[in-house]
Amino acid sequence: MDEQTLAEVERAGTQFNAVTAMTVDRANALTAESIDRRDSGQPPRRLEGIPFAIKDVIDLVGYPTTMGSNVRSDDPVTASATVVERLEAAGAIPVAKTNCQEYSYGILGDESAFGRVVNPVDAALCTAGSSSGSAALVAAGAVPLALGTDTAGSVRVPAACQGVLGFKPTFGVVPVDGVFPLSPAFDTVGLFASDLGVLTTAYDVIAGAGSGDDRGNSAHTIDVSLLGDGSNLALDLFAGVPALTITSANGPALDELLDDLAPIYDFIRLYEAYEVHADLYAEHSADYQPGVAKKIEAGRDLGETEYRKQLEALADLRKRSLTVFEGADFLLTQAIDGPVIRWDEIDSGTAAKFMRYSMPFNVLGWPALTIPLPRAGGGEGPQAVQLVGRPGGDRDLLAFASQLV
Repeated sequence: MDEQTLAEVERAGTQFNAVTAMTVDRANALTAESIDRRDSGQPPRRLEGIPFAIKDVIDLVGYPTTMGSNVRSDDPVTASATVVERLEAAGAIPVAKTNCQEYSYGILGDESAFGRVVNPVDAALCTAGSSSGSAALVAAGAVPLALGTDTAGSVRVPAACQGVLGFKPTFGVVPVDGVFPLSPAFDTVGLFASDLGVLTTAYDVIAGAGSGDDRGNSAHTIDVSLLGDGSNLALDLFAGVPALTITSANGPALDELLDDLAPIYDFIRLYEAYEVHADLYAEHSADYQPGVAKKIEAGRDLGETEYRKQLEALADLRKRSLTVFEGADFLLTQAIDGPVIRWDEIDSGTAAKFMRYSMPFNVLGWPALTIPLPRAGGGEGPQAVQLVGRPGGDRDLLAFASQLV
């Protein structure tokens, strides 16, 4: 990796408090390998020389994984997460570990042992979380690609708040080994990018073989029931898309789904997060960020019997929800409920508004992509929509999105 790129990542990391560690040694070693491949006449790999950043709950060999927390080991890990190994094998080069909400537990991005990340769009605006630093490096133009994790919107919501692309694949398609969990029933590794082509290639790489159906430019139907009143900017996305039918026929079914989702998500997430943290929390409770500690405490007394019932309810919900796709290939929703809020305007309802349209698709496990909209005026914050596809239809969703951006 050239020194200019590394210097720009470090500069942006400092300016936006987005980087927990520069991974210069790893970058230099892989750059040398890339040059050797080129000089020996080997063809370029799919992501040859592309710099990428890694949310600091994802392991990179030779570096500690800090979790954005004081409750951590500073020993270097001995193996990288599978998603990192796959990106490196495709020629991508890791340049930084990124700041994040402590242990990924919070959608606002307001609690990290390293301090909160600064939004490159406007420092007064909330970055959202938990993958705030990865979004910021892409938004700042320091890297074209970054890894995050998404349990209730932790890739898509920061992407919306910082004006970049953010993709959550179908649940279970991308391996999560080497990634510290929050709630295993919903955890997904996701991607930030400034270019959909790079994001799509990176998705293919991390998902491996059988990464989903791709029906290209065939006729499609898109349901806009969850777009609300929408906006001209959102509907303008479709101006150049051929053979597209727009419908809002699924409105009642989708509203019913949203009502059923939240209690299931809340119980399972609270229970699983407490189980993940129980031993650490028993020993280090005072070292957690206050809001994160409160969330962990909230899962302390939930029973396993009820947890098993909620898992059954989740499986049933995922099955019956598929009827939505009897009338549409994709859904278009708002990315967040309302505008990107300022840090000093956050209140007790902000987190729920941020997750209103993202969390349901973690519960259902469907792939979803945040698409930034053109900014209508210099004084307005970022605006974005979310495109959602059927489970397993990640490639079809990304191919369709390529007609929109």
